[in-house]
Amino acid sequence: MVFSRTAMVDTFDYAFAEDGSDGFNSFKDLEILVNHVSKPIAPTITESFQDVPGRYGGVFLGNSYGEKEIDIPITIMASSRDEYNRKMDNLSKALINTHDDADTQYPLRFNDQPEVVYYGHFTAIPTPTFINEGVQDCTTTLTFMLADPRGFLPQRDIKIASNDQIISPAGNTTVQPVVHIIPKTDLYYFGYTLGDQYVAVGYHVDDGSTVTDANGNVTSLTPHQELQVHDPCNSMSTWFQAGTDTQAIKVYRGENDGKATATSSALMVAKDSKGHYNWGTVGKHKDFYGPVIIHQGIPKISNYWKVSMRFHHIKRMENERAMGKVEGYLLDSNNNVCGRMGITDYAEGRYPRGYIQLGSSFNATTDKGNYLTLLYNEGGRKVNGQNHHDVRVHLTKTVKVKTTSKAKSKAKSARLYQATLQRESFKSAARKKTTRRRRKKKATKKVTKRKSGGKRKSTRVSKPRVRTKSKTIKTYVMETTYMNKDAYSNFFGEFSLERQKKTIGGKVYDNWVAEINEFNPKTGVAYSVNTEGKVHIHTEKLDKSGKFGFALANVAATFMKHDIKEDLVKPPVGYYSDFETLTDLKIYTSDGSDDPDDIPHVIAHAGEEIIIDSADNSVTVAGRNVDKYVSWLSTFPPIEGDVSQEMHFTPDPANSDITLEYKPAIK
Repeated sequence: MVFSRTAMVDTFDYAFAEDGSDGFNSFKDLEILVNHVSKPIAPTITESFQDVPGRYGGVFLGNSYGEKEIDIPITIMASSRDEYNRKMDNLSKALINTHDDADTQYPLRFNDQPEVVYYGHFTAIPTPTFINEGVQDCTTTLTFMLADPRGFLPQRDIKIASNDQIISPAGNTTVQPVVHIIPKTDLYYFGYTLGDQYVAVGYHVDDGSTVTDANGNVTSLTPHQELQVHDPCNSMSTWFQAGTDTQAIKVYRGENDGKATATSSALMVAKDSKGHYNWGTVGKHKDFYGPVIIHQGIPKISNYWKVSMRFHHIKRMENERAMGKVEGYLLDSNNNVCGRMGITDYAEGRYPRGYIQLGSSFNATTDKGNYLTLLYNEGGRKVNGQNHHDVRVHLTKTVKVKTTSKAKSKAKSARLYQATLQRESFKSAARKKTTRRRRKKKATKKVTKRKSGGKRKSTRVSKPRVRTKSKTIKTYVMETTYMNKDAYSNFFGEFSLERQKKTIGGKVYDNWVAEINEFNPKTGVAYSVNTEGKVHIHTEKLDKSGKFGFALANVAATFMKHDIKEDLVKPPVGYYSDFETLTDLKIYTSDGSDDPDDIPHVIAHAGEEIIIDSADNSVTVAGRNVDKYVSWLSTFPPIEGDVSQEMHFTPDPANSDITLEYKPAIK
């Protein structure tokens, strides 16, 4: 069938990616013809009406608008029953999605209006009706329902330069904007207003440095936390690699080896000249090994502090047997390890664990009581594998075998040798020469025989010799894999630990706050806490022992692997080791406050991106969710397409970079 320009117009695309790629085209992929589609003008309308006894008529209470239904009549052309069955099978696979979440809405666009995208779901795929008796051509009508009846145009951005700026969004109906703010100063408060609706986040303060209470008293504010270090981890200039001739730290279950490097977005293991990760010398270490890097230092040693480190950890080996770990270490002024955070794989494809712990060594048997575990888990997203599933690992080995030299080619000489001995023995007995000295038989004897009419000829014959030599053979060993996966098998996210002080009964104790939050690797922003199946773990632990508190002086990081059987066989069997990186580091100094919400403090620091998402009613600062600071009266107002309107922002656009991002919509 020729794919004409007309056929392109009379088609639809379905379930494509946000950038418009992938998905299914009705003609090229599903091999169906789309007949005339009459798009509805409006969604279903339900009138609200109240009958009033004794009154002529009633009270109209307005309309409510529901779903919009699009009926798509199609024709399926087939020259044989096999072709018909194949096209039916492809259609059901594409349009019936049982693996995605139940509330998933899929994009659909008609190519006579390709700039408009509808989001919905198929609710009816009726049994086709054959056009004529005896042919396979058939027709049916697909029903596509839009929970949100609007059609959406490509994303637009509006740069906000002034609070006096008038905006007129594209489209002809309301949409929920996403506001991006990058302030040039620290903020205690931010938000925007549109008419009598608004979004307010933080504390009511004046000029970002004072707060006014209900009685008009003005108090100067100083931040609880001050950002000392923000390292994007895209250069080794702020790090150095530990070695025998530099500082060294005591890594738990690990030895320093190999080499680290920096990319444009992360710190990680370097590659050698062959393009392989340089973890170090294979077969030399009994436990984990890899490069150890140490930060150049922080401006101020702090008794109270907060550290956050962003790790990427991916198990790339299909059967999950590869073992690696990526860790951050917290150091005191003597370069001693006082805490760690990170992800470690366990042997034979068992679940990786994420953890945040205090102490210097963390063995559950020998170090019990000398460390404090704040978090240690599988992330709450486990997939059981095939326990004790055998894996064949190929190897070569050398064995010793016995060989008989010249066994076949000298067989005739060996028989001649035996016959000659018997004949000589017979002659000796006949001559009865008892005085002849018996000689020791030798393995080799000279034998003389005569040919008729010729001279005597001498022939040497030998016994076959047995030798032992080495031989290389190919074989295999059977190894075990559990093939288990969890949240940390493919994880990108932030580990953070904060030391606070808490006074109880006149005594000051350490209050430890530990968090693990999963980020979207495509956007670099933390997933919403409402996103199902993503890691958001928060815990606090009051330590009255006083054994684990320390002043933070520096941090270090490691990227390591552990040898498995594939590394140790000869020659080694190639496999994919873990992908491990450190992508961001933040270190704060603190006054030790446990930060109750009624104490005003900095919500967003200068240079941190604020995102106010009116569609999700959520607010983040540099990926951190700050919804707890959002005023409960905030309405997250929408903007109206094709209507001039004025928005006011805090901070002022003159002192910040503000962009309004939205998708225009049509009714």
